[in-house]
Amino acid sequence: MRKLVFLLALLVSPALADEPPAEMCGGIAAIQCKGENQFCELQAGTCGAADQSGLCQEKPQICTREYRPVCGCDGKTYGNDCERRAAGVSLLKEGMCS
Repeated sequence: MRKLVFLLALLVSPALADEPPAEMCGGIAAIQCKGENQFCELQAGTCGAADQSGLCQEKPQICTREYRPVCGCDGKTYGNDCERRAAGVSLLKEGMCS
């Protein structure tokens, strides 16, 4: 019986773990994310480049308070990457903004 339950768990778990792929956003068509709690995450370091596309990502609701500064595309230094994503801002670079 245990083996049967284990085998069923193995068969079912991959189907439950699959998340839908992130939707594309930005680009020449300036596609907006559909989710109210989503933002368009551009590839790191591509801020301000023409026609950049990204992927819609969920904004975190809770972040830890660890200090690992990152620089957002808005020119603001965030305490950590989670805080940047919660603000809905793409990453310019690791570390503080100049």
